[in-house]
Amino acid sequence: MAALATAAPAAGSKLAGKVALITGAASGIGAAVKALFAQQGAQVLGTDVRAAGDLLQQDVTDESQWDAAIAACVARFGRLDILVSNAGTADSGPIVDLDMEAFRAQSRVHVEGAFLGIRAAAAQMRVQASPASGSIIVIASVAGMKPIMQTSGYGTAKAAMINLARSAGVELGRKGDRIRVNSISPGGTRTPMTEALFDADYWADPGNFADVLMKDYCRAEDIADACLYLASDDAEFITASNLVVDGGWMLSSRI
Repeated sequence: MAALATAAPAAGSKLAGKVALITGAASGIGAAVKALFAQQGAQVLGTDVRAAGDLLQQDVTDESQWDAAIAACVARFGRLDILVSNAGTADSGPIVDLDMEAFRAQSRVHVEGAFLGIRAAAAQMRVQASPASGSIIVIASVAGMKPIMQTSGYGTAKAAMINLARSAGVELGRKGDRIRVNSISPGGTRTPMTEALFDADYWADPGNFADVLMKDYCRAEDIADACLYLASDDAEFITASNLVVDGGWMLSSRI
């Protein structure tokens, strides 16, 4: 893959000299993270199941494709410092109507995808230095912390992701590495994926967010800002944690 021309990082860039791999980078949160990280001085490789532009095609449920993505990142930029495991999917419906294959699909993409990514990224970071260092960020959801109507498969997978990130953070830290592993749990975030679940009128109606403390929904840029914080040296003492970015939605009465 040919090297991409990138703008010179601005003074005070938080990720200057860092290399990041972002999954699910074609749109929504992943695209916002990719753009912000590049703006903040990182060299970034974005991947997505739908390759377009400068994105590498990657199915995060395929172990061999994780090996290929890590190898491509190292071949292009020489190392890997940051992984944002963001690729995901969503569906909704009553649990009595949810077939087993749909339930398993949520687990494969979210849980197995995150597991394969954490394992592959940590292995590469250990090759680079001893003790190893780096930041791994898993994009979970408040649905993994608070039950939401008709999202049993999605919420169960997101809950597993939160625990996976914490477990990995503990294990890597106790092994002597300085690889930080954290999750971020967004609240309701308007992206192309969620727009497919709710019609435009839902997002345009302030009444749907009246119970949220900030009286609004999350934007992809809000989650990108949180990723930047956890990826940067500002968060060098934060690991095995789950950062909730929801405008206070978790404290609302809605489920």
